[in-house]
Amino acid sequence: MNNEKLKSILQDPFELAKMSDLSFLDKLEEESFEDYRRSNHNIIKRSIISTKQIVIIINNAVGLPVGSMTLRKYKKQLRIFSIAVKGDEQGKNFGKMLLHKAIECGYLLNIGRLTLEVDANNNQLISWYESFGFEQKKILEDYYSIQKHAIKMEMLIKDPNKYVVVTDYDTDFFKDIENVNHVKAIDYFDSDVFQNTKDLRVFNFCTNYKYQSIGYYVSLLALARNQVAYPSAGLIKDLDNQKVIKSIGEEINTLIQSSLSHLVEKEVVFNSYFGNAEDEKYQKLINGLNNLYHAPLMRYYFVRKEKWYLNKIKVLSLKNTLDIDHTILKCYGNRYFADQRFVRSSLKRYKYDMAILVDPSEELPPSDDKALKQFERAAEQIGFYVEYITKNDFARITEFDALFIRTTTNVNDYTYDFARFAYTEGLVVMDDPWSILRCANKIFLYEALRNAHVSMPNTWIINKKNNYESQVEQMVYPLVLKLPDSAFSVGVYKVKSKEECIEKLKVMFNQSELIIAQEYMPTEFDWRIGVLDGELLYACKYYMAKNHWQVVNWEGVSGKFNEGDYEALRLQDVPPKVLQTALKATAVIGDGLYGVDLKMNGENIYVIEVNDNPNIDHMVEDAIEGTSLYIKIMMSFYSRLENNMRIIRTIT
Repeated sequence: MNNEKLKSILQDPFELAKMSDLSFLDKLEEESFEDYRRSNHNIIKRSIISTKQIVIIINNAVGLPVGSMTLRKYKKQLRIFSIAVKGDEQGKNFGKMLLHKAIECGYLLNIGRLTLEVDANNNQLISWYESFGFEQKKILEDYYSIQKHAIKMEMLIKDPNKYVVVTDYDTDFFKDIENVNHVKAIDYFDSDVFQNTKDLRVFNFCTNYKYQSIGYYVSLLALARNQVAYPSAGLIKDLDNQKVIKSIGEEINTLIQSSLSHLVEKEVVFNSYFGNAEDEKYQKLINGLNNLYHAPLMRYYFVRKEKWYLNKIKVLSLKNTLDIDHTILKCYGNRYFADQRFVRSSLKRYKYDMAILVDPSEELPPSDDKALKQFERAAEQIGFYVEYITKNDFARITEFDALFIRTTTNVNDYTYDFARFAYTEGLVVMDDPWSILRCANKIFLYEALRNAHVSMPNTWIINKKNNYESQVEQMVYPLVLKLPDSAFSVGVYKVKSKEECIEKLKVMFNQSELIIAQEYMPTEFDWRIGVLDGELLYACKYYMAKNHWQVVNWEGVSGKFNEGDYEALRLQDVPPKVLQTALKATAVIGDGLYGVDLKMNGENIYVIEVNDNPNIDHMVEDAIEGTSLYIKIMMSFYSRLENNMRIIRTIT
């Protein structure tokens, strides 16, 4: 950090120490520290002239020096070498002001960690540092001298501008709310700080959000600057899109019906003030809606026909449309910004943020713990900050740039809602909602592959409302029946006769009116070919479970499932026709990450299914490629994000 930049943040009452301050610094050192901790005159002098150290003086109201702080710069940390305030000036917050200035210097130096050493016996001082967020890391024995131990403490440096509140009018509403930096829209547009800082949360409280209004441009520029805005540019765009508003997930729709079922009105309106409902009995509904539509102040319009529908959404203006007591509103605002839901800190500054969606309770997840760690390491190596999220973190999607789904996907559950919402918010998503939609339903998959002339076993669609008994009479047994959304061998059954088929269909029709019937094709193993971005990724053989016709046997002893063996192969050792058929099948679906299951019957190759969420487990799918497999997948995310940013820069 050069002196000019330092001077920009060391304004009154702070200043850089000069040689003329040596006398004051010598006296302060003598007054503040015991002999064994004291720096002599020459050490202080070298600190002032050193390019690796920063010596800061703090003055009182009449301009007299009352304290100082020496900072030492290292590659990955900023160390507080000493901090002292004159005895008769203590208790006036000068020490607190110096500490905050150290944090600000660390942020401007782009250093993520602030460290210091403190006397191990000074419990009062240790507690004081802990009140700022410092944590004790280790004991440094004999640090000052024999039997004079120290404790090393450190804290992560957070962006002082992380929560930026933007308005296009003057207001003192945010004056006493902690953790926010209130700026006018014109300053947000023009200031170098906001133009060049990526990791910001921008809370847009402008007067309106219409197309090409000031409010619209605040959220749009936040998107262009790789910042997160509330409301986002995507949400502002979607406010006028009835299709998007009405395409809420089943979970939220159920919540709407249960929350409003007692009402006799045909239209109702609910406001959300910093996440708070006006009436407590609707708080659960407001929470669910706010998980989908992220803005501090929202209004939701509902109409009742045969059931209740969300008809309209509006982002409220703090200036013009609120009739709630501002004292109460300010209390809500304080709680909202005090919540750490928006904050993620890391020692390293990463270019992009990635969420990996997992289900810790899932019995047979797409990736085991060791594989997930490999994904995390590969992502961090490329430039991602990685955080694992679960289905309870829907509200946090907009904090990230990318979403990697590593739990079993289904169109009719939260995984699809996550994928769809993340996609509409501009995240790079794998699996994208279209791939989930296409792969998860085997009815669609069969039709799409058939139309593309991809070889499959003989397949029929059985309709509950047709005369299916005569249809199944014509089939050759044994036969495989599949629920359209079956996965991991669940919802897949082998029937040996027409009678057994009809009985099983009666049960399956309770779950779906259409059932897939497929020719039974016994093989020792299935091929699984991994494909990413239309290119081959890995190859495996999945052998059938012992004494079973599927790879996974869910009817094992004591209710446990059994899996068959596996074998990873080099791509060049796989029959070319297998690889070609896999690529042809995935071209029908998209350009995401897929696993194609195929069978060989003589010289013929048949596609059984295309999986949008393929297994990648440690020492199974990665047995040949090793860590490079994970890097390839993470590089796909990175390349897609870079392409998106190039498009955004071109548009804006």
